[in-house]
Amino acid sequence: MIDGGPLLSDKLYRWRRQIFRWGIWNLIYRFWVRIRVDGWENIPADGPVVMIGNHIHYLDPVIMISFYPDRDIVPIAKIEAFDEPIMRYFVAHWGAIPVERGEADLRALKATLEHIRAGYVAMFYAEGTRSPSGLIQGQEGCAYIALKTDATIVPVAISGTTEFPGSWFRAFRRSHVTIRFGQPFKFKHSGNKLPREQFRAMTDEAMYRIAGLLPEDLRGVYCDISQATTEFLDFDLSWQPVTRKIPRRALVHLNQPSI
Repeated sequence: MIDGGPLLSDKLYRWRRQIFRWGIWNLIYRFWVRIRVDGWENIPADGPVVMIGNHIHYLDPVIMISFYPDRDIVPIAKIEAFDEPIMRYFVAHWGAIPVERGEADLRALKATLEHIRAGYVAMFYAEGTRSPSGLIQGQEGCAYIALKTDATIVPVAISGTTEFPGSWFRAFRRSHVTIRFGQPFKFKHSGNKLPREQFRAMTDEAMYRIAGLLPEDLRGVYCDISQATTEFLDFDLSWQPVTRKIPRRALVHLNQPSI
């Protein structure tokens, strides 16, 4: 059953997520993946938070849900993921929010708003699909959600997952995966109405923040970082970073520079 509506199954998902995280850290990261984390201190400990990241491999959502920045990260997943044999198990039992691509999915919108207001961190793959060769144009829905909830946005960049599981079978070594959390920001606008005519520009500015965290070969259509602007981005924020430590199995690096 796909449940992306009101948080009626919160208690059910809570223990499932604990089991999933334990398995990822003690099985996947022990035998198949070597994980490196940059910028963990860029995640706010409280308040509404939306993460916006790239998507290059089916392993990406598994990597993301393994982290627990004092609260669960809930991904927004395309409806097709619930039909894929491997991904279906993770997204359905985790309680990911299913969304129909290419249309105004009001059920997914309502569920996402409810999760953010309930204190969860929402994770958007802004491109709307996997793009292993580099970033493609971001979808504007994440800008709407972030503005609607006045959420702090954390750009996320993941690389190295395309090695999985090939590196293990070919060279009998773990895949080296890097995840970087960039400087948080909010979208800024004036007036009471949401500036729909500015969603495109806002989304592109956010996508450049992701591109700045990625290796050059994964920046795709946002490869020219010199074109990045910050007209609609507000970095003048104060936040308390998460207090929970990442398990020792990860290589943790702090204060990594980006654009």
